[in-house]
Amino acid sequence: MKGLNLTTENPITPERLSKLRSAAGEGPLLILTHDSPDPDALASGNAAGFLFEHAWGIPYELAYTGLVARAENRTMLHLLTPEWRRIDDLSDLSRYSGVALVDTQPGAGNNRLPPDILPQIVIDHHHPIREQLGRVAYADVRPDLGSTTTMLFQYLEAAEITPNAELATAMFYGLQTDTKGLARGATIADELAYIQLLAWLDREKLIQVEQAGLPREYFQAISDGLQATRLFGSAVIAYLGTMHRPDLAAEMADILIRLEQAKAVLCLGTHDETLYLSLRTQSTGKDAGLLVQHIVTASGKAGGHGAMAGGQVPLNERATDELVTEIEARFLDVMGEQKQSETPLLQKE
Repeated sequence: MKGLNLTTENPITPERLSKLRSAAGEGPLLILTHDSPDPDALASGNAAGFLFEHAWGIPYELAYTGLVARAENRTMLHLLTPEWRRIDDLSDLSRYSGVALVDTQPGAGNNRLPPDILPQIVIDHHHPIREQLGRVAYADVRPDLGSTTTMLFQYLEAAEITPNAELATAMFYGLQTDTKGLARGATIADELAYIQLLAWLDREKLIQVEQAGLPREYFQAISDGLQATRLFGSAVIAYLGTMHRPDLAAEMADILIRLEQAKAVLCLGTHDETLYLSLRTQSTGKDAGLLVQHIVTASGKAGGHGAMAGGQVPLNERATDELVTEIEARFLDVMGEQKQSETPLLQKE
């Protein structure tokens, strides 16, 4: 395309591929991602398995914890990435030659790998870079990229492996959702992957995922979330109470960041004895991955990059309202806004 310079060097060298292959062992390799995986996690995990199998003949298994509840994500799981299986127990990993964490890191708090087990492989794009990575056989963490899917695209490209239509569709959708169609935190590397995957994907299946049917409770949850939203100058907070699925806070934050005066949005809600929070910032504003580190309490874990971040805090019998009040106060302090300026998003008639 005339006038468009989309050239960048692929950082995945033959030496890095060789080191990755060595870290995986002979298989089977267990590929894990974060709790309640999003499209980027599902796609990048699938792409990692595709790489190990087609480049080196290494058998693998894909396993996730938590729930895949969002309609689009659930459709993607069944239609494009059905190899994933849900598990609850990770206590016995003896039959695997290694563990690969994709789109998460040891110590991040959003995966259920036992703390005494060190993965052999970590591929991720989130802040912060965890200290445990220094002991991992192969670690590649690049917070500058818009998605982990982009990283796996580079690995496949370096290994001269072309994904099939289902995988290309999953990777395209994972990259698209994590970067908001290249509008959020995207780099030239993300753009290159986006354009190439677009040429390989199955458009009919992409449409089925993007237009997945929504249950009635979705609209009730969004309505309740909007009613609960409060404005504090340029900061927006929505406490959703008990959520029917843990990723509702993230979906609500994606909606609210489009509010005209909003510079940052914090959405919180509880699910299964855990407080989940999602943070969104304008792409030209504060880094969400750094901001979330200042607002999560000591007992919680958080991470992110660019304009999006999230965290989890175990309730541990602590009063939920007290915890929420503390986190909201930290958020407003970092944003330089005052509690006294509170106004509801929706005015009652």
